[in-house]
Amino acid sequence: MDSVLILEKYFFWLVVYSMIGWVYECVLETFRQKKLVNRGFLNGPYCPIYGFGSLLDVLVLGWIENPVYLFLVSAILTSTLEYITSVVMEKAFDVRWWDYNDFKFTIKGKTIDVGKFNINGRVCLVGALAFGTLSILLVKFIHPFIMIMTDKLTYPMFHYICFGLLILIAIDSLFTILSFSSFNDKLNDLSSNLQQIRNGLSNKMQSTAAYEKINSAYGRFAKSLNEQQIRLLKSFPNLKSIRYKNLTEEIKKFIFRHKDNQ
Repeated sequence: MDSVLILEKYFFWLVVYSMIGWVYECVLETFRQKKLVNRGFLNGPYCPIYGFGSLLDVLVLGWIENPVYLFLVSAILTSTLEYITSVVMEKAFDVRWWDYNDFKFTIKGKTIDVGKFNINGRVCLVGALAFGTLSILLVKFIHPFIMIMTDKLTYPMFHYICFGLLILIAIDSLFTILSFSSFNDKLNDLSSNLQQIRNGLSNKMQSTAAYEKINSAYGRFAKSLNEQQIRLLKSFPNLKSIRYKNLTEEIKKFIFRHKDNQ
């Protein structure tokens, strides 16, 4: 088989499974947060981490016949990928995107700590069990069907589809990275402004005056955020700046409290 066609098939499967992963994440977070959530780092309907995890499953583990063995190995493989992705994204953006230490569901007034058993908040036992189960479904049922559907596409059509998806995702990735890159700089400016406000306060100044100054600083920060930055704050409720963890929480409460009141 033509090597270009092979690469295009891998890329196409990666995108398809990224889309399926996006649906899974949106449903999960919508259920957990009890409101519609557009989950994912990128703007489009795809979560690449699921695409890469699925591609690893079908290419590396596709030969495994025993479902128990497949479950165990895939749970370890996909959790390792999730852990590495968490570390890389944290180093790249100086932001912690998810943390299973605070991964809870509330059902009929009862809170369930789903992320109780985790490793540094980056991966958790429930997630590993879910990934292992989904990997069995993927390798045994979903991927064979996707392969059949892929082979039904004519080569010219398949080539143009892959090319179009590549351009779309490349533009989306570039736009997302550039739009979010100034987030920590804005947090740094806000932190400096808050420190100046606190340093300028006298003991005689009433607490209401201090509150108004701080509230005004938060307001200016919120207005400085672009739509991409606000979307990511919504998509990742546990997002925290590594340098300004507490400040990140405060600004999220301020932004979404005001948006909910509008």
